[in-house]
Amino acid sequence: MLAAVGCGVASATSHALATVNGHAITDAEWKQSIEAISLMTGQPMPKITASAKKRQIQQLMQWVAVEQWAVSHHLITRSHADTKAHQSITAIEKQAGGTSALKAQLKTYHLTLPQFYRFAVGQEMLQAAYGQVSKGVKPPSAAAVKHYYQSNQRFFENPATDTVRAIVVKSKTQAHSLLTELQAGHANFAALAKQYSLDKTSAKAGGELGPLPLNATNGFPASFTTEMKALKAGQYGIADTPQGYYVMQVQKISPASVRPFSSVKSTIQSQLQLVAANQAFAAFSQKTLKAAKTHLAFK
Repeated sequence: MLAAVGCGVASATSHALATVNGHAITDAEWKQSIEAISLMTGQPMPKITASAKKRQIQQLMQWVAVEQWAVSHHLITRSHADTKAHQSITAIEKQAGGTSALKAQLKTYHLTLPQFYRFAVGQEMLQAAYGQVSKGVKPPSAAAVKHYYQSNQRFFENPATDTVRAIVVKSKTQAHSLLTELQAGHANFAALAKQYSLDKTSAKAGGELGPLPLNATNGFPASFTTEMKALKAGQYGIADTPQGYYVMQVQKISPASVRPFSSVKSTIQSQLQLVAANQAFAAFSQKTLKAAKTHLAFK
């Protein structure tokens, strides 16, 4: 939840943009926090306008106030935050392929490893506060969960699909020759796929592609999807695509359906609980900042 928040970064050498209970938020701290957030979310650095920077500084002020609150209320000590941050960085290094690989990745975001470590320390403090606040959030009622399901049926749809098998060949002549054999019942589809198909993965399975959505999400070219949609169950067709000619057969057509409430109930409960916890934490952060001694120098 807190992958995109937390600072824990400070520099006494840069101009202070704001202060929170005596802690100076510098230009360097702001830049490093934005860069670290971009890294953690996998998003490119956003274009920064004056108004956007002001909002980001105000958000950073909230995080600093909450970090201070977490420490002062003994939810986490700085040494414990240090330890947990080291553990997090170690795990991230393994995922990145080692320390050198992580440093190279950080460099693309204009960050050093010590700067990223300080960011991670701040995250641990924020996570401690988030855990405390979220304890008081009540789970959603059964009525709320049911209402969400009924009001958002589109989220629980199983799309219409065609179960398809195909043989991919390079020439139009060969494609039509195979089609003729299949329509006449003179050949076995699986055997032809294993012998001729250029798609070696599906060829091993006799040309089976499985159930495919009737839209672009199926990953196939538009001409393939158009031909597939035009066929009835049991019919054969040919699709001319950049990858070659697909000699296909639609084996089964499955209409769109909605997953039953029982199968998604727990997922909805978790989602609503998370939304409520995030809202509670946002309100708590605002309240904590309001109670702090602050000054916003950036205009």
